[in-house]
Amino acid sequence: MKHDLGRDWLVLIAGSRWEGTRGTDHRLAVALAKTHQVLWVDPPVPLIGPAAQGRPGIYPGFKVDPIGEGLVRLRVLVPPKFTKPLVRPVASLLLHRAIRRIVDTQPTRPLATVLMSPRETFPHGMPGRKVLHVTDDWAAGAELMGLQREKIEGTLRANLKRADIVTVVSPHLVGILPRLGTSADPVVLPNGCHVPAGVEPVDETVERTTVGLIGQLNERLDMDLLERLVDTGLPIDVIGPRRERNPETTRRLDHFLAAPNVTWTDEIPESDLWGRSLAMAVGITPYADTEFNRASFPLKTLDYLAAGLPVVSTNLPAVRWIGSPLINVGHSAQEFVDLVKRAQSAPLRASELGERQALARRHSWDARAAEMLRLLTASTVKP
Repeated sequence: MKHDLGRDWLVLIAGSRWEGTRGTDHRLAVALAKTHQVLWVDPPVPLIGPAAQGRPGIYPGFKVDPIGEGLVRLRVLVPPKFTKPLVRPVASLLLHRAIRRIVDTQPTRPLATVLMSPRETFPHGMPGRKVLHVTDDWAAGAELMGLQREKIEGTLRANLKRADIVTVVSPHLVGILPRLGTSADPVVLPNGCHVPAGVEPVDETVERTTVGLIGQLNERLDMDLLERLVDTGLPIDVIGPRRERNPETTRRLDHFLAAPNVTWTDEIPESDLWGRSLAMAVGITPYADTEFNRASFPLKTLDYLAAGLPVVSTNLPAVRWIGSPLINVGHSAQEFVDLVKRAQSAPLRASELGERQALARRHSWDARAAEMLRLLTASTVKP
């Protein structure tokens, strides 16, 4: 391995590829990399197939590349169809072996292995602490992710038993995980946001009229709410990739996005997203009341606040945990729509923007990374 990761470094086993949609794993990795070197481990790369783009060579079977300040990526080649039951153990073996080979080439041991994937397990024989960071109710969301619930639950149980530290993104998850056998007390480490420095002052003379919906479009959304919003005639700006699997959701999303008052843009760079959000009047988090969503901590809610936008959300445990009157909660469909209409018609004041951004800064990714590192120094390593 050509890359010396330095004295203080971490292994982060991600749930998505680095070039994929930037979720919790990406954002936490970037924050951790400000103070520590991070070895980002991509999900396995198959020898052939659509996901084989940029695959490593057959020998040595893995590749390490710098991808950003303080960030290095490990990609590991595995057989095709590696998600199948007979091939999956081989893929995990190859992934774990590559990680250990990287560890063996370093002058220092990693401080910790941070596991953020519902599919992978902790590699055996790894020095340092083992941190399981649970980003969703993975078992409840197995079908949404195209996975088998029984397999995900089995993997989660195994990881919970081996973890030195268990962190979860929402308070709802704290009540779920003990039933699956963890001996560590889960710590709530929610998602965060990034508030750029030097944001331009708000021009109070500029009229903002757009209702903003940012993020992945899938079964997590309350389609009844979205259809009621369309019926109001309010202009709705939707930004994000479609990730739905259910045909009925596809049909309803097609209808929603084709409405004359809806503008849809697929996934765009974060730099462009910031500019678009500053043109919105209100940001919405219209999540359905499901088992999966009750355990979630939507990134979009804090991202709206980071942009200084008023926020209207459905009644999620994560919103109650934040506990701020700056987030408007719709307890019914009619109340949600009424709150959106009220926020959309109200002028955006510079003082209000400052209050929202101040709240967002208290929930920044840097703060989340600092809390995880504090937990690392306070814990002991399981034998």
